[in-house]
Amino acid sequence: MKYCEQCKVSVTGQRSRCPLCQSVLRDEGEPYEEVFPVIPTVYNRFQFFFKLLIFASAVLGIVSAVINLLLPQSGVWSLFVLGGIGCLWVFLFIAVRKRNNIPKNILWQVAVTILFCLLWDLFTGWHGWSVDYVVPSICVAAMAALAVTAKVFRLVVGDFLFYLLISVLFGILPVISILLGWVQVLYPSLICVGCSLVSLAAVLIFQGENMKREWRRRMHL
Repeated sequence: MKYCEQCKVSVTGQRSRCPLCQSVLRDEGEPYEEVFPVIPTVYNRFQFFFKLLIFASAVLGIVSAVINLLLPQSGVWSLFVLGGIGCLWVFLFIAVRKRNNIPKNILWQVAVTILFCLLWDLFTGWHGWSVDYVVPSICVAAMAALAVTAKVFRLVVGDFLFYLLISVLFGILPVISILLGWVQVLYPSLICVGCSLVSLAAVLIFQGENMKREWRRRMHL
């Protein structure tokens, strides 16, 4: 137990300053218990896993850099290894930070993956594989993941509105690529657009009335 001379109150816990006036508390030497339970963070709960992953990333980066320096004629491929390690940690960071909102987590993962693939393709001489294959494939996979998530976790109507907007976005991306002439192989983008339309149709048909009510409620109509 600790005591504040200014406020004349006793304070429990391990605080060093008064929560009211920020004065230094006087320790009265009595045993005390924390008022609020200590909730472990994700890092604390999986501390060994994160340490192991950090160690593996460091070893992989160092070994690849050393081998690349010993064999300079092979190019600067170690930079791509380091870039891949960096991408892994970005994905892991997003997964942990957005773990409580799975649809938003999927949207962030898709956006970051597309960005990394476009940059990777650009810095390796732009072969077009990112817009031809990766972007449509990731969008289709994300739509499938959202459909499974909506079914398994029984998303509420408000989340279906968000799901609808994401499906529209995933369908627009390949269309933009086609219209701008970036795409050389059409069938992956066309498959993605078709899956987006099917997804939109399913949401509108099976959840249309509920979505109308939710839209009116949110727009105060």
